[in-house]
Amino acid sequence: MRMVRALFALILTVVLTVALDHPFAGLPALGRLLDPMNGWAANAEKIADWRDWDFSLKGMKQPASVWMEDRLVPHLKAENNDDLYFMQGYLHAFYRLWQMDFQTRAAGGRLSEIIGEKWVTDLKTGKQKNALLEFDRLQRRKGMVFAAENSLKAIEADPRTKAMLDAYTAGVNCRIQSLHYADYPIEYKLMGFEPELWTNLKCVLLLKYMADDLTGYTEDIELTALRDKLSPEEFQLLYPQKIKGSSPVIPIGTKFAKPSLSIPSIPKDSVWTHISNVSLAAINHEDQTGIGSNNWAISGLHTAHGKSILCNDPHLGLNLPSLWFEMQLQSPDVNVYGVSLPGAPGIVIGFNDSIAWGFTNNYRDVKDFYEIERVGNSSYLFDGLEKKMLKRIETIKIKGKPDFIDTVNYTLHGPIMYEPDFPDPLNSGKFLAMQWMAHRPTNELLALFQLNRANNYESFTKAIFHFECPAQNMVFADRLGNIAMWGQGQFINKWHDQGRYIMKGNTSSTLWGNLIPMEENPHVLNPPQGYVASANQIVTDSTYPYWYNGYFYDFRAWRINELLQDKNRRWTIEDNMLVQNDVLSILARRAASKMAPETLKDWNDKLDPQSVNATVFQILWAAFYEKLWNNRFGHSLSPSTERTLELLNDSTSRYRLLIDSAIVYAVKIAKDSIEKLSNSGVAWYQVKGTQLTHLARLDAFSYKNLEIGGWGNTLNAAKKIHGPSWRMVVEMGKDSIKAFGVYPGGQSGNPGSQFYGTFVNHWVEGKYFRIAFYPKQATPNDKTFVCKWNIKPQ
Repeated sequence: MRMVRALFALILTVVLTVALDHPFAGLPALGRLLDPMNGWAANAEKIADWRDWDFSLKGMKQPASVWMEDRLVPHLKAENNDDLYFMQGYLHAFYRLWQMDFQTRAAGGRLSEIIGEKWVTDLKTGKQKNALLEFDRLQRRKGMVFAAENSLKAIEADPRTKAMLDAYTAGVNCRIQSLHYADYPIEYKLMGFEPELWTNLKCVLLLKYMADDLTGYTEDIELTALRDKLSPEEFQLLYPQKIKGSSPVIPIGTKFAKPSLSIPSIPKDSVWTHISNVSLAAINHEDQTGIGSNNWAISGLHTAHGKSILCNDPHLGLNLPSLWFEMQLQSPDVNVYGVSLPGAPGIVIGFNDSIAWGFTNNYRDVKDFYEIERVGNSSYLFDGLEKKMLKRIETIKIKGKPDFIDTVNYTLHGPIMYEPDFPDPLNSGKFLAMQWMAHRPTNELLALFQLNRANNYESFTKAIFHFECPAQNMVFADRLGNIAMWGQGQFINKWHDQGRYIMKGNTSSTLWGNLIPMEENPHVLNPPQGYVASANQIVTDSTYPYWYNGYFYDFRAWRINELLQDKNRRWTIEDNMLVQNDVLSILARRAASKMAPETLKDWNDKLDPQSVNATVFQILWAAFYEKLWNNRFGHSLSPSTERTLELLNDSTSRYRLLIDSAIVYAVKIAKDSIEKLSNSGVAWYQVKGTQLTHLARLDAFSYKNLEIGGWGNTLNAAKKIHGPSWRMVVEMGKDSIKAFGVYPGGQSGNPGSQFYGTFVNHWVEGKYFRIAFYPKQATPNDKTFVCKWNIKPQ
């Protein structure tokens, strides 16, 4: 009997050992995860490890040093650029490896490979669908890897960016190759996969991921259907290309140079595709209001200390680990400080010894759709002739399941993104190819390389001419008091309305034309008004010679210009911090009195975190907007908030009866909603629920219900999952540079680290950290720095 029990115990032990060492039902190998020496407990950071460190790395050429602040901000000093970017890659991987890995896999359409399946209910059909597979197919059909491969060729053709990228990749791999299972970031252990070696292509994929995030939004398909459904008069009334009273990025009155290209005329033959057999109610269009950024620069003539001040707060996804990694980079030819993207070399937004710069999204349309007239399975018609499609076989690996094989056909217009087997948002059944500026062999890395080293306005403009996609509004300030703004990117000289709707892909008359010379992009240097500002509004007034369309937003721009136009004010750093955290809603100021004059008569129009009136107004406006347009358009592309506000304030509007009825409905909904929310909380921050969401959607690693005000229609555009990703204020003086910054999160990507969410409270409360920027010849020696790493070649 004892023998039987012993044998049973042995068999059970073997079974449990095997079971715990293998993944099961989507769970990781629990035995390895629960191992107290190498599993989850190994990720608990030890305070005692915070120390000076001398070590050597294979791949380094000369000694380098890293001075570490008490905020875990590294100041990296190297004797050559190869070591500088090698160590930047090593540091990124040291603190953010899983984030880098996960985001580049997502960019390339490889999430199914590490997660498996995720079945959800399709809101349109009511049927179950594998959301992860659909996402991966979408990334492949956009041509994300295709775009990265094209740009990688351009990057590696330039010796500066090739060396930069090679060194960075080598640094990342140096860290990866030193890791054992115990060293893996905890997400690898929870999700049951391992890091793979880094490549140059992964760096470029990350840059394309950002380009997709910033230029991926498009209205071509929906506008095509709306144009076909509505009369020309109503379509123009509801969807004008410009809102009255817009304050353009480049100030009104700026003189633009005579165009070197003749403006193309509209083709005489039929160029438009028509969509008339779809229901607008079937469209679930994402609201983009408030997804953008703010930046501005004020001339020293209008500041308290006579020094120019530059401010930037790009509004992006509020994720953890944080999008940015703060650092200073020094080598013999560069000394730059700012935020970098874990996964790519260089500083993206920041300042150096001579200049400061920042970005907001330009939102000019750089993505167009074409209907392809297929001939069989391998060809399509173009100018009456058959042309062969280039087939790209996409093998999508699915964890625990057979591979999924997809075929993406490429045309001269780009990849066929949508087809009956992968339908467009309207389910039109058409074959739609996508032409996208990001597919071209661009080298934005060269722009960053030169921008980090620029020392005046001329070298700044030379650098940004390499920044083609995503298009950005680039603000500039230097220590001599100059300020400037560029609407920068590579754009096409289009005929009127080209690319606003789906075009026919069977005729050369719809092809993209000549490239607009970079020198003719909209820009201004030291304008008479004494400041420049952008907040994703329209780029120019009507005097700019080239036609363009885009997706522009006005509320934040109206507020910035309202504040900065005060000529009697002498601006300080602290004043600019208040502007970045401003929560006054221009929408509320212009709409509240029309909708609830009694209820909101004493309100200050501010979306403060504790404000109940802010909650009332936001619910009121959302209910009004939905009631006014949903009966007509469902969840499709409804008229913009700015256009809706214009109609609300127009007593002669043809929609007056509908508007008045919608107001009555909205008042009732707001009243009922406040009563229902009384138990859970009616303060604005409680209702909107701003959160920092872990990239893997792990609640335990996220921060929820943050007590922050604002919304998409205020300068502090903190929505639920989007908001200010990096607030920076820099005063550029001849004698000194004074800078402050903060972002939502912390420098470490390890949820077990004290530095995972170090900055969250400061960010929520509108506070900043003083930036420690050191000249090349200075040696850090103050209490800001808590340790030093000395790295030698191995």
